[in-house]
Amino acid sequence: MKQILIVDDVTTNLKCASEVLKDSYEVTTAKSGGAALLMLRQMQPDLILLDVNMPEMNGFEVMEKLKEDSATRDIPVILTAETDKESEVTGLKKGAMDFIKKPFEPEIMLSRIDKILKMSEQTKELRDIAKRDSLTNLLNRRSFEKIVDQEEGNDKGFFLLLDLDNFKKVNDTFGHVIGDQVLIKFARVMAEEVSEGDSICRAGGDEFAVFIPGEYEKNKIKNIARRMIAGIEFEVNDLISDACDFKLSVSIGIASKPEDGRNFSELYLAADKALYYVKQNGKRGCHFYQAEEEKEVEEENNLIDLLQLQRLIREKSTQSGAYHVEYDGFKRIYHFVSRCMERKSQDVQLVLFTVQGQDGIDIENEKSPMPIDILEEAISKSLRRGDVATRCGNIQYVAILMNASKENGTLVVRRIQKKFHELAKDESLVLGYEMASVGRKEEKEEAEK
Repeated sequence: MKQILIVDDVTTNLKCASEVLKDSYEVTTAKSGGAALLMLRQMQPDLILLDVNMPEMNGFEVMEKLKEDSATRDIPVILTAETDKESEVTGLKKGAMDFIKKPFEPEIMLSRIDKILKMSEQTKELRDIAKRDSLTNLLNRRSFEKIVDQEEGNDKGFFLLLDLDNFKKVNDTFGHVIGDQVLIKFARVMAEEVSEGDSICRAGGDEFAVFIPGEYEKNKIKNIARRMIAGIEFEVNDLISDACDFKLSVSIGIASKPEDGRNFSELYLAADKALYYVKQNGKRGCHFYQAEEEKEVEEENNLIDLLQLQRLIREKSTQSGAYHVEYDGFKRIYHFVSRCMERKSQDVQLVLFTVQGQDGIDIENEKSPMPIDILEEAISKSLRRGDVATRCGNIQYVAILMNASKENGTLVVRRIQKKFHELAKDESLVLGYEMASVGRKEEKEEAEK
């Protein structure tokens, strides 16, 4: 039931109007403009029936206060007064939706209130439609810009700009209907990864943006970005994986507020530069904007998880990318092993090793070369004849363990971890891993340390 706030300093008028409306609406009353404004801090009525002639604060003054507050400016107002053409004209000019003369005629009052409420509902629907992207139902760019700019007074926040790599190939290969389905899935996964207070928009084409207000550690934002990358790639490639020889991936540029900008334009420009950095360094990753970009690719552009790895090395194409050269031979081995395991009962495990700091914190860039060299030595001394391994980035290594059950695979992993720590002699380093069976349903194990 819709709620109506009646404001009038005359008790008889309040009782009369309430009696007429009580069967159709939830009615609340206030005996002065000041009392009504206080009540509006705690409630949001669907309509206000406002008397013009009140002491202390008249109806026109109350309307001015309503229009000054973003929380109340869109509430429809119907003014009430004795026959007074001047008051009626003034009220309509100030934004009143209608004017009802006293004494009240019940049928006229009900009819006009019903009409205004229907008009208000239609206006809300149209406003919401105008704010949304018609395909994904996310905010459109204009609405998103307004939200980000309204947040200008807030001290902290992060602006993420996402781009779907190779999307043009989808439209060229399958047509725009499938391309639209890919974008819809893209949007859905994004929405699942952010919180209620965050804003998401389709900025145009295959470009999307997220604004996360508040103060967070960069590692938290980085983890959100990585979850988006993994989730989006899994969902969108599921639509096309069996029908094409290429894969879609996601690149993300991130700008920090207020360090990189205080409004939409500044944050978008910084995030776009960070996105360009990712694109120029192999795509498929995330990068925080820096005023003076580093020459080396940041770790987040190289880090992947096991699910992404399995999908990556199954690609049939020879497209260039961050891992193309290193994985070229490894892909052929993986495909061969995977096909064989589908026909035989042997177990084969795929293991992804990652060197991290304590509590899962990424190790510093200047430390990266030494730990990966130590890991390479530990793996080469620990793997059995017939196993296959390759480096995939500055702090990750992947191995195929032939004829190994999960239990046997775990023993091999423990042996590698032990050798790594013996060689590293650094308690701040942790060798984590993920393991899954090859050629079976890919049920990813929990990452262990």
